[in-house]
Amino acid sequence: MSTRVIWAVMASLLLSGCRIVSEKQLADLKNPPNANMAKAAQLFDQKIAPQVVASAKPLGTLLTQIGQAKDFDTACQQYGYRSQEENPCVFTVSVTGTITEVNTTSRNGQIVIKSDDASVGDVKVQIGPTFRGTDLRDSYRGLSYADFNDQNLFGDFGKAINQRAIGSFAQRTFAVGGKVTVYGAFSAFDTPQPPLLITPAKITP
Repeated sequence: MSTRVIWAVMASLLLSGCRIVSEKQLADLKNPPNANMAKAAQLFDQKIAPQVVASAKPLGTLLTQIGQAKDFDTACQQYGYRSQEENPCVFTVSVTGTITEVNTTSRNGQIVIKSDDASVGDVKVQIGPTFRGTDLRDSYRGLSYADFNDQNLFGDFGKAINQRAIGSFAQRTFAVGGKVTVYGAFSAFDTPQPPLLITPAKITP
């Protein structure tokens, strides 16, 4: 294409008010990126995990309080969180105990902890490399589905939160006999029954 033609095309575009965008820019214009999705890892590190740790009740105490409540909905309002009525109630808890089982044969790996609190008994804890559910996302009170307005995107956000949590302890080894404290979340539609499955935000030591 000659220089004269190129200048003619550019002049025509300028006069018509058009602008040239890349394919990625075009895709972003059609589906604007969600800022919360872009900073999922940062949100987990700075907001979600600290909130879970700060709000976690000892599991035995929580189960006693739920049992003493008027009904499960009342217990949820007092001790848990439910962003929408149709959602399960999410509780944040802590539990300390000894590892009695380590299951890494599936991608939904789990450990079983015998709680130091005899009233709790055994508790299952997800260790990945993938988590079932979105309890960590759903425990966070700073964001909701309304901040995404896209079911798939909200689901991807939950997966990103899970992967960040898994990454925080991916390098450690879990062994039978080890002593751990788990800070995490579980969800329920009704009075929870053992053994509970905890999705961890933090595991110490």
